[in-house]
Amino acid sequence: MDTIKDFIQRKWVLVGIAIVVGITLGVVYAWVINPVEWVDGVPAQLRQDLRVDYLRMVIDSYSVNLDPEVAKERYESLGETRGDILAMVGEEPGEVSPGDIQKFQALVAVESPTEETSPPEADEAGLTASKLLLPAFVVTVAFGLLLVGAIFLRRRMESGPEITPVEPVMRVAEGEVGVDELQPLATFRTTYTIGDDTYDDSFSVESATGEFLGECGVGIGEVIGVGDPKKVSAFEIWLFDKNDIQTVTKVLMSRYAFNDEDSRNRLSAKGDPVEVESGGMATLATASLKVEVRVVDMSYGEGALPPESFFDRLTVELSAWPMDGS
Repeated sequence: MDTIKDFIQRKWVLVGIAIVVGITLGVVYAWVINPVEWVDGVPAQLRQDLRVDYLRMVIDSYSVNLDPEVAKERYESLGETRGDILAMVGEEPGEVSPGDIQKFQALVAVESPTEETSPPEADEAGLTASKLLLPAFVVTVAFGLLLVGAIFLRRRMESGPEITPVEPVMRVAEGEVGVDELQPLATFRTTYTIGDDTYDDSFSVESATGEFLGECGVGIGEVIGVGDPKKVSAFEIWLFDKNDIQTVTKVLMSRYAFNDEDSRNRLSAKGDPVEVESGGMATLATASLKVEVRVVDMSYGEGALPPESFFDRLTVELSAWPMDGS
């Protein structure tokens, strides 16, 4: 099974992806589709150019209604920047009469701003929604990706194939004990348990220098009965050699399936049938590779189906060897 297929079949990874997509859609909806609308604002929260326009209108209104209280109240609503805004209106009166500006200045008795005073930014009353949402969106997506990666690594560690260390092969020759020069290229161990309906493990075989030589693996060969979980009655063990034109396959069968003539004949089309026994051995050989298969542990399931017809658990060990060392 390649990495992409294994990734898709991990339900927890899909849950993580769903969380990220849901959060992303929620942020996009709240930011782009239906953003926050500000109401009941005050002139002090306007952009600088809009505050200047607002004060021009205040001055123009005062020249007509001559209501000093209303004019002062409107002027005070510009906040601490009102003196700077009034100075800007004086420099660029627009359509406001300079005389009206002078009368308004006399009314509010505004001192000219010093050089150190600088107009505030448009969002002095607080950060706008966009400046808050953009960092939140980036952090959310980054956290979601980290979550998916962590779930994926955890699931791979929990259910991935176990690669056992290879012990040196000891021999006795002429009274001396030494280490045989020939050792397996790799040894793999994989376990099936009932309920793993997508069980399909594969392993790359490489030389000591890292050269790719082929692949071997174990997968579900046949099921018996109906309903969930699937009742596996046979497994396919296969060996691919890059230097050979065919893939060699053997079928590990339950005792019931092996003794059933129809099942054995049907599965023989996939590969040589082998009855599974605890400690049992089988060998797959190609042009330049050999894989020795050993049944480490097994147990049959129980239920309405015939006895010893499907597996509850199966652990096999695969040792890959070069053919020239057999």
